[in-house]
Amino acid sequence: MIPKFRAWNKKSHSFINYGDLVLDLRNGKIYAGDIGLPESTIDVTEQINLMQSTGLNDKNGVEIFVGDIVRIIDDGEDDTGSGWNEEVIFHNGACMAGDEDLLVNVNFRCVVINNIYEIKLQ
Repeated sequence: MIPKFRAWNKKSHSFINYGDLVLDLRNGKIYAGDIGLPESTIDVTEQINLMQSTGLNDKNGVEIFVGDIVRIIDDGEDDTGSGWNEEVIFHNGACMAGDEDLLVNVNFRCVVINNIYEIKLQ
């Protein structure tokens, strides 16, 4: 799987939908700007939160990222939507919905409802 990320801008409280961002693997810093011109890049490490894709989709086909909040629908309760909410985390080498459910075991019966950054704004 090719790693995929989305970027949350801490200043504007929104996802970055365009532009060049580069993760420098040598130092872990994130840079923005014209990547072809090193002198015009800006270190935005402190302004950005990266959310990595889990490589899984929810029951509606929405891509799930670490940091998303998912609603896990109880077995047999698809019509009522009864269930519980969990944060998607990376723990002990696996993507988890909360600290008990492997995401791969529940992704087919969960729905992405929010993420940890937008929920803090509410």
